[in-house]
Amino acid sequence: MDFDKVIFVSKENITLSPMAEWIFKSILMDKGKTILSRGLVVLFPEPRNMKVTDVLINHGIPHEEQVSVGFSSDEVTEDTLILTMNFVEKVKVLEDFGIEKNVFTIHEFAGEEGEILYNYGNGEDTYEASYVEIKDLLYKVKKKLQWT
Repeated sequence: MDFDKVIFVSKENITLSPMAEWIFKSILMDKGKTILSRGLVVLFPEPRNMKVTDVLINHGIPHEEQVSVGFSSDEVTEDTLILTMNFVEKVKVLEDFGIEKNVFTIHEFAGEEGEILYNYGNGEDTYEASYVEIKDLLYKVKKKLQWT
């Protein structure tokens, strides 16, 4: 399947999924692809976690200010790939939104085992470790998608 859109999904869309969104945007040469991040539990728009912003700045990742946005099946088309940060979020997308295909954990799609640990409230070293893990996985995702 040839995808034109990737939606990264995490719990609140303030830490892991926005980090994945901006890292992926920075490593893609094809700017014609749509890259988004969304949350499964977004009660109101909340700014991205400042520690995520700090990590992006420290690594020279271009980014814009953003607030959390809830996941909606209305944004999903046949050419959308949904990558969740962990298995629980994958199950929630499958069960609560009735989406039956093109939903994977980021590890699963990259051909790896494991899950990205939820780092909210932890120290900067945890956010840095998440950055390194996500970046490594996203290079594998890019290669699998055969995106330039």
